[in-house]
This record gives sequence, structure tokens and C-alpha cells, in this order.
Amino acid sequence: MNFDAIFLFTLPTRIYYGYNSINLAGGEAKKCGMQKILIVTDKGVQSAGVITPLLQVLEAAGLAYDIFDDIPEDPGTQVVDKGVELLKRTGCNGVVIIGGGSPLCAGKGIALLAANGGSICDYEGIEKYKIPPLPVVAIPTTAGSGSEVSASFIISDESRNSYKMTIRGYHCHPDVAILDPLLLRTLPPHQFIISGMDALTHAIETMCTNQATFLTDTIACEAIRLIMKNIAAAAYTDNLEAKGEQLLASTIANIACGSAKLGLVHAMSQPLGSYHLAHGLANGILLPYVMEYNLPACEGKLSRMAEVMNTAKPGMNSSERAMAAVAAVKELLRKIDFPDRLPHDVVPKTEISRMARIALGRPQVKFNLRKAGEREIAAIYERAYQGWRY
Repeated sequence: MNFDAIFLFTLPTRIYYGYNSINLAGGEAKKCGMQKILIVTDKGVQSAGVITPLLQVLEAAGLAYDIFDDIPEDPGTQVVDKGVELLKRTGCNGVVIIGGGSPLCAGKGIALLAANGGSICDYEGIEKYKIPPLPVVAIPTTAGSGSEVSASFIISDESRNSYKMTIRGYHCHPDVAILDPLLLRTLPPHQFIISGMDALTHAIETMCTNQATFLTDTIACEAIRLIMKNIAAAAYTDNLEAKGEQLLASTIANIACGSAKLGLVHAMSQPLGSYHLAHGLANGILLPYVMEYNLPACEGKLSRMAEVMNTAKPGMNSSERAMAAVAAVKELLRKIDFPDRLPHDVVPKTEISRMARIALGRPQVKFNLRKAGEREIAAIYERAYQGWRY
């Protein structure tokens, strides 16, 4: 234990969890001072009818709204500008987001830019704004990003080849998060799996950073346990209990990494986004390779993971339990039919050097417990092209 260390843990977001908790959205929006609401979502959520109960709740509360559903995957600066223009033109003074990671990031960006003006690029980095964002109520419809409780969000900058900007600030936490498992019933299995691997990566990575604490490790361990137990049933069956536990796991995984930060997986997945490889897909592919790389520095952490993964056997020493944790993740990936290698036809192998340089410049690298330079990162990419199913 480091007796000189003082750590901080805060979570300003009010979190509601439970079946039909979406019914609280109107009252919570009013508590935030919203009078007319911009609903930020995407066309998939809209067409699946997931937005319908929200509209009914807002109408029953006497709240007017406009809908902005033009959110693509990996939203960029132009989408944020378009959302702000609609918000101002229609006189909205608050944002309710219903959707997955892309609407959550876009909606948080719209709320920040509407309050501060200029370009969303002006706020890249930490605490770059002067005025807190407009109030935000976040309602996730996937169980992955956990952005509904995060101080950070990511916006792609089209002028820099869709470079993913990270924008972070204490006031960027949504005011309210509403976790309703019933909203996950129409989520396609493929998307459930990709989102779930994003959440598992958050939970595992945050334990292997130099910012991790007993508190964040405890939270992350519970997220790992829930995801390993529920992801398959949540994705491929109608088991509402599994979907609910997976939703909770994704939220608490982000609560942990909000304080303990992330590591090499997220640094290395960032350049893969410029090839339009889905964030959760990139994270899930890279995760076991980074776990293997981190073994020398994270044996104790991985050993603890093996316990909650139910893969530690009597008589195993710490090193064997740590390796069992890596094996358990690979076994899970086999079970859910997740790819084990980067797709050559999407991300050319000739790009390894360029991607390693970009990854090395990402802030997550400095948090990873085992130090890595450009050569080490390139070697992990090499392994990820080779695959472990051989």
C-alpha cells in the first residue's frame, strides 16, 4: 500500500435502475430545469420503436420536444454542429439522449457546444470549457460504453481523417442516467456482443492502470463477474435478468474507469477507428493480447480477476491464476464467436508502424501499468494480426 497516495472518487450523476424506470424521465428532466427538450438518438433506435415510451412519458409530463435522430456511428464535428443548430432554432434548453455510445457522445457534445459556442474542437482535452453544458438526461439502449455516467466523450474530427478527439470535464457527466433493461429487448445480438466486449474491456483495463485503487478494483471486479456470467444469455436469449445485469455491469465498469482511467487497449483501438472498425470490436480483439503483455506487471490483478471469473482452481499459484484469467477471456470469445484477429481486408498490416505511433501518443499509454514504447505496441498489433486460434 502506498501510504503517501490520496485518491479521489466522485460521481455526480444520479442513477436510476429498474424495469420501466424510463417513466422517471419526465420528472427528472423537469428537476434539471428543462422546458423544451432536444431528444438525441439514431435512426435504428427510432425505427425499432424504442423511443416511443420516452415520448409518451415526456408528453404526459407536459414537456415539448424535438427529435434529432441523424446520429451515425462515430459521430463527428458536423453532426454536433447540426444538432446545436436544431437545438437553438427550436428553443430547446436541455438534452435527453436515448441510444448507444454514438448518440450519447453526440448528445453530450451538443449540450457542451450549445452552452459555450465556437467549434467542438475547441474543447478537446480536459476542462477546456468555461460554461457547464446544458442539462443532460442519458438513457442507454445498449450495454457497452457506459457513457451515461462518464465525464468524457469522443467526437471524430473529419478534418484530421476522423481522428477521435477526447473531451473531458467534470460537468460533462450527465445529470441523470436512467437504466431500464426493457429498452434492450430489441438490441440485435451482434451489437449486444460488441457493446458487451467494450464494457468488459473497460472493467479489465481499469484494474491494470497506475491510477487504480481498492475502490475502483472492487467495482471493476463486480463488472467483470457480471459480464462473464451474462453476456451470452443477454445477447442470444430473451432473458431479461441477464440483460439487466449486463446493463448494470456496463455502467459500473465505466464508473470504475472514470476514476482509474484506461490503458493500452484503448490507446491501440483509437487508430483502428479511422478504418471504421467498431470500437467494441477493436477492443475485444485487442484485449487478450494486451492482457498477455501486461502479465509481468499485473499478475496480482489478473489473479484476482480469475477468482471472479470462476476460473481459478484450488492449488493454483498467483501466476497460474493470472494466466487462467487470460484463458477465460479467450474461452468467452470462443463461446460468443468473437473474432480473434484484426481483419487484413479492413486494416492493412502495412499500417502497423503508423498505428503504433498514433497509439503511443494517446494519453492512456501513460496509465498502463506495464510501460510500452512504439516497438512493444507494434509487436502487440503483430500478434493481433496473427490471431490466437491456431
